[in-house]
Amino acid sequence: MRIAIVTSGRLPVPATKGGAVETKLDYILDYNAEHHLHDITVYSVKPDKAIDKNTRENHYVNITLDSFWAKVGKKIYHYLNKTPYYNDIAEYFLYRCIRHMKGRQFDCIIIANRPGFVLKLREKIGGKLVNQINNDYISPDSPKASAIKEASSLIITCSDFLNRQTSKVACQANTPIVTVHNGIDIKRFAEAKPIDRAVLGMSKDDFIVFFSGRLTKEKGILELIQAIKQIKTIPHLKLIIAGASFYGKDSPQTPYIQELQREAETIKEQVVFTGFVDYSDMPSYLKVADVAVVPSLWEEPFGLTVLEAMAAGLPLVATRCGGIPEVCEGVSLLIERENICQNIVQAITHLYENPDEARLMANKAAERSWHFDKTPFSEKYLQVLTRE
Repeated sequence: MRIAIVTSGRLPVPATKGGAVETKLDYILDYNAEHHLHDITVYSVKPDKAIDKNTRENHYVNITLDSFWAKVGKKIYHYLNKTPYYNDIAEYFLYRCIRHMKGRQFDCIIIANRPGFVLKLREKIGGKLVNQINNDYISPDSPKASAIKEASSLIITCSDFLNRQTSKVACQANTPIVTVHNGIDIKRFAEAKPIDRAVLGMSKDDFIVFFSGRLTKEKGILELIQAIKQIKTIPHLKLIIAGASFYGKDSPQTPYIQELQREAETIKEQVVFTGFVDYSDMPSYLKVADVAVVPSLWEEPFGLTVLEAMAAGLPLVATRCGGIPEVCEGVSLLIERENICQNIVQAITHLYENPDEARLMANKAAERSWHFDKTPFSEKYLQVLTRE
């Protein structure tokens, strides 16, 4: 098949700046090149570092959005298009993609987590349009959800939770919706060596609770800090908070991160904010911990941090929301969001007081994580494209 992939226009592919969707595309493209399956053209913003992953199977079209002429082009495009679905940058990126696509024949065009792009692609290009969504972007409350669903030839969701949300949208077309659970490089997390605890100002006697992810309100970090403050029965209890508000360092810090730091002030000797951690280093950071906590307050579409903690061999505490149970039901302590602080306190204390149970849970989680490895994920994803 000849396939085009239209990325979001926000982060590059290859995923030099990280990003769950972009990293997932890297896995698919690497698998495609290794097995010589399809002719794939990827439309992406230009990577921030020089990298050439073009192969006989995979071709990368870099679209520059920050040059002088690109800025002029964006202004002209904005002047001529007054009702964009997304912001001007995203819409101009799509315009550039469509210009390059014209005259080229593709059997399938994949839209990577920008479902609104399908409306213009249906109008300008047509053909088989596959909407790949990693967030709750096609639901009854989403703008133009019915039109987006109807314009899509196929929708691939990363969890059954998102599948159900998308299925609630009424439309005239019988658009197929297929779940392909996310995958990661399990081996990297399973075999990583822990960083030296001293680098983080911690000792071998510390009992370390670990959070990783974006530092935003819906992730529940404030509630996690409040829970740590309440735990008095665990000596040498420490909390590592690894992440920033976006895919990069926070400069300046967001009001929410400032709120987190104020909340942690009275136990500042127990809490370490690492700031942004490069994804390549995350396995070693996870390996230093005793327990991972994912205290999400929203309907998490999948929960990659859940899977990463499982692959690293950690006992896990996570909220029962969104797609999280699909990943870790039966191999973690799932807690409810109601009374979340108290639930976190009880869960962490239970794992500390029952180390044999915690070890068994971690082993089962590590074993289950292989079901979500990047290889079966990529294989299933590409099979869905040819089957549906």
